[in-house]
Amino acid sequence: MAKASPEPPPPNSRRELVQFIQAARSKGASDEFISKLLRSFGWSQREIERAYFVVYEQLTGQTIPDPKRAAGESARDAFVYLLTFATLALWTQALGEMAFIFIDHFIPDALNRYYYGNPSKQVSFCLSRLIVAYPVFLLLMRQLNKELARYREKHSSGIRKWLTYLTLWIVSLIIICTVIVFLSSFLRGELTQRFVLKVLVILVINGGVLWYYLTWLQRRPTTLPV
Repeated sequence: MAKASPEPPPPNSRRELVQFIQAARSKGASDEFISKLLRSFGWSQREIERAYFVVYEQLTGQTIPDPKRAAGESARDAFVYLLTFATLALWTQALGEMAFIFIDHFIPDALNRYYYGNPSKQVSFCLSRLIVAYPVFLLLMRQLNKELARYREKHSSGIRKWLTYLTLWIVSLIIICTVIVFLSSFLRGELTQRFVLKVLVILVINGGVLWYYLTWLQRRPTTLPV
């Protein structure tokens, strides 16, 4: 059996592969013969199987059901997801901290004028985290979305679900604790403009993360990409 190539063929090649299988089957060739022939020409077993997924989905008019345990759960998947959520935490925290610094600058607290230190140093550190972490986060998310579009089984990956829901659990706790602190200050009559703005910053950033990833988890392809 030929070894799988490290890089899968482009979508156009897979479409040609599906068309070849359909044509060969229409001439009476067996699936076993077609698979053996394709492997002898260098096609990986994985690509052949994925092409057959499309062929039989078109024949039956039904989408092949996903297994309870999806394939492709590996240490690499865990690494990519952990790094993605780590960079997410870095850039969102830096963005929130920058917002806090600007709020303190434009709405200063007369009683704590010297408490916040040197704003320029704080801003430079926040910008450094944003400049590094945000592009890395975008690249990782792009890679994850490309793999989800190419390999449908990864939508059912336990690694994807567990790590994403763990992240959402942390984000939800932050939102809940923020609302509790806000209500506590409101009931004591200690709300200030600075405090309200900071609460809004936390809710907007973490609420955006919560909404995006809940929507992201619900994305499912209707058919296997050719």
